[in-house]
Amino acid sequence: MRWLSKISSADLLTLFNGLLGMLAITYILDGNHVFAVMLIFMAVIVDGMDGMAARRFRKKHDFGRFLDSISDAVSFCLAPGILIYSNYYDAALGSAWSSLSNAVCVLGSVMFVGFGLLRLARFAGKDYMSSGFRGLPTPAAALLVIIPCMLWGHWDFNPFSLSYELYPVVAWVIILSIVMVSDIPYPKIRGRAALAVGTILATCILIMGMYIIETGLELPFVQVFFVMWVLLLCYLLAGPVYEVTRPGYVKPEKRRKRRLKRRQPN
Repeated sequence: MRWLSKISSADLLTLFNGLLGMLAITYILDGNHVFAVMLIFMAVIVDGMDGMAARRFRKKHDFGRFLDSISDAVSFCLAPGILIYSNYYDAALGSAWSSLSNAVCVLGSVMFVGFGLLRLARFAGKDYMSSGFRGLPTPAAALLVIIPCMLWGHWDFNPFSLSYELYPVVAWVIILSIVMVSDIPYPKIRGRAALAVGTILATCILIMGMYIIETGLELPFVQVFFVMWVLLLCYLLAGPVYEVTRPGYVKPEKRRKRRLKRRQPN
């Protein structure tokens, strides 16, 4: 048990991230998707805080890196995947073997979880030292998935839904799943940009909390979700453009050639 004394404050934040994801799953299973989404938003904020804490106190180590991937797998892969399944799987239509819509739902949720796990394994294995990300980061992918689930999910689970749109949302999920395991570069958000993202997420959590507490209060929750989704779409599309055009960017092919040259004996 002595190894527990070596756990840093950054590791505790990382663990808290995973626990928030687990709590989100319990709310999804109970049919309360609003609270579940609030917890996933909080997990994204905590995920950014653990990195800042590790850099601040210089406590980076392999244990924290692997714990981070495990926690991200719970909060940003499993929780969104179960949210997709819970929103769009209709047991009244039969199993996925006999219902096309249920089969599409299962395919989308399984692809998101599976490709997200592959993305995290690749990052923990050799991409964690890079200055940027290779493939869409799982926290961003999770947010890009749960917002459409709130806006176009099932009315029984949240009051924010505008309409029920199975096929467009699942098609979007499949696209994001592929982008996660792609070699498309994305910049890491740090400093003031990370603070701005955290502020936006905290504001969304506050607004949803106020709506839940004061159910008669007229709040622009739909507009807030759309603003968040537009900002995330900007990261999805503009991120690779910025990363490729920034000074000092080296193409993946050149990086591989450099690594091969270093391994060759003189």
